[in-house]
Amino acid sequence: MKVLWICNQCLPQIAEKLHIASSSKEGWLAGLFDALSKKPDRFNLGIAFPYPDNKDFDFDGISAFGFVEDTTRPENYDEAVTERMKQIMNAFRPDVVHVFGTEYAHTLSAAKALDCPEKLLIGFQGVCTALAENYLVGVDEEWINSTTLRDILKDDTLPKQKEKFERRAEHEKEAILLAGYTTGRTRLDSKYSDFLNPDAKYLPMNETMRSTFYDGRWNAEKIKKHSIFVSQCDYPIKGFHILIKALELVRRNYPDVTVRVAGNTITGVGGIKKKVLISTYGKYLKELMHKTKTSDCIEFMGYLSAEEVKRELLSCSLFVLPSVMENSPNSLAEAMLLGVPCVASNVGGVADILSPERDGILYEGNDPGNLATAIRKMFEMVDANDRILSDMLDAAASDARARHDGNRNAETLCSIYETIVQRQERTER
Repeated sequence: MKVLWICNQCLPQIAEKLHIASSSKEGWLAGLFDALSKKPDRFNLGIAFPYPDNKDFDFDGISAFGFVEDTTRPENYDEAVTERMKQIMNAFRPDVVHVFGTEYAHTLSAAKALDCPEKLLIGFQGVCTALAENYLVGVDEEWINSTTLRDILKDDTLPKQKEKFERRAEHEKEAILLAGYTTGRTRLDSKYSDFLNPDAKYLPMNETMRSTFYDGRWNAEKIKKHSIFVSQCDYPIKGFHILIKALELVRRNYPDVTVRVAGNTITGVGGIKKKVLISTYGKYLKELMHKTKTSDCIEFMGYLSAEEVKRELLSCSLFVLPSVMENSPNSLAEAMLLGVPCVASNVGGVADILSPERDGILYEGNDPGNLATAIRKMFEMVDANDRILSDMLDAAASDARARHDGNRNAETLCSIYETIVQRQERTER
C-alpha cells in the first residue's frame, strides 16, 4: 500500500536531511511520522511539502516531493501547484492521498490533481469555515476599520484578513466536496465534514503530540506564583484582546499576576522597524494594554523551541487558551500532558479536548468577565494546592496521554488507510 502525505510544511525529519531550518508548528505531525516509521511493513510512505523548488527526493526509502507555493498567501489558489501535484501523483502512484489540513490552497490543488474521491482523505486541523465566521469576535468596533502603514503596504487590514479566511473557507469547501473521506478529532470536525460534504465518510483519529511533552510533570512547589503562559497572540482568532481585558479584572485580586506570551511579537516591540510596521491588531493590543494598565505585567517572548515551551509550562501557575474559535488546540494538549492547570474558552472543539471541571476550567461566551472569574478560581486552587487540584491535574494528564498515545494513533491511522484501500478493492470487483 502506497500512502502520500501532503503537508503544510517540511517535517523536521526531512528538513534535517535537506539541511534546512524546520518550524515548530504542527509538531504533532512529526510525532505521528516517528510512530509510523516503526511500521514499514504496512505501507510505503511519500511526503509532499512546500519547498523552493519542484524537486523530488528519496530518503531511506521514503519518497519526498517539493512543490512551490507562496505560503505567505494561503488564500490564493495557484494552477501551477495543481500541475505539480499531478506530476507528484503520476510519479508516486498512491493508493491513498492524505492531505493534512485545509488552511492552504494546495489542499484544493491536490484534490483536483487526484480526481479520485475514493483515494482522497482530507484531515481537518483548523476549520476555515468556522474561523472565518468568528474571526473578529470581541474586537472593539472602532478598531475593525482602522488601519496602519503595514496594513496598507500588505493589503492586510482586519476586514481584509477576515475576507482572506473566507476565501480559504471557499477552497476548503471545494476540496472537501472532492474527498471521499475526511478525518478529525472533535465534534466540530464531524459537524463541518457533514455540512460541507454529507457524502464523505468521516473517520475519527486523534493526534500525536511532540515527544518533548510526554515526559515531565508540573509541580506547584516549582512555579512562579500567579503567572500565566499563553502560546500565541498573532491574530484576533487567538483572543489575546479578551485576555487583556480579563487581566485588568484579575489584577484587582492578584496585583502580582504576570503573563508570558510565546510566538510572533506583533505589538511593535523590538526596534524602529517593528514600531513603524505594526499591524492594526498589534496596535490595538498595545493601546488596550495601555488603557487597562496591564503593559507592565505582560512579556512577549518571541518564538520558542519545544523545550523552551515546556520550561515555560512547568514554571507557570496556569496555561490560558483565550481563543475565540479553536478546533483541537495542540498547545492545550501539550499543557495537559504535563499536568499544567488549564483555563480555556469553551468554543469549537475545545470541550472534546478538556472536560470541564474534570480536566480544567472552561469559560463561556468569549467574555472577559467570565475569563477573569475562571483565572481567579484556578489561582485559588493552585494557591491551595489541595487534593481537588491534584485530582484535576491527574485526570487531565491521564486523559491527554490516552488521547495522544502515539502507538495507538498510528495504529488507528494504519487501519484507516487499510479501510480506504479495501473499499477501493471491493468497488473494483
